[in-house]
Amino acid sequence: MLEPASEDRVVPPSTDRIDGPLWVVVGAAITVGALRTERLQSQGVEWFAAPGLLPGILGLLIAATGVLISLRIRRAKQVSVPETGEPGERRRIAMTMLLCLGFAAGLVGHGVPFGVAAILYLFGHIALLQWHERRRSGQVVRGLLVAAAVAVAAGLAVPFVFEQLFLVRLP
Repeated sequence: MLEPASEDRVVPPSTDRIDGPLWVVVGAAITVGALRTERLQSQGVEWFAAPGLLPGILGLLIAATGVLISLRIRRAKQVSVPETGEPGERRRIAMTMLLCLGFAAGLVGHGVPFGVAAILYLFGHIALLQWHERRRSGQVVRGLLVAAAVAVAAGLAVPFVFEQLFLVRLP
């Protein structure tokens, strides 16, 4: 059985020294990009329906979260986390970012149907991020089967939901 995802684990404040400002920069970049988006006022689009509004709000929230993380470091005591042999959080984040970029830049819009791209991405993401835990508990095959089942189910459901319910045309 896999252990719960570190619910009771305390993140050492030293990671927040980098993560807080990083999220402020990411949130600010998203907000700036959203503010530079054409608001389509000449076409009569209302302010609340303008493109870039939601990303701008999300960017502000991400930046605010980064500020809160940065402020938390001032009040937190240094806490040591026992070495578990698992890949560090930064490695998992980097792996996630690479997988997301691979999905967005390498699969979507390059002739691969969206559902197939989603299946490949989700299978790779789940399998890679759970690899150490599954290997340690001797459940590699089970983990790969679960990853495949989740990926196929989501890969079939996501295009259906977007195209049939939300009427969004996927690449």
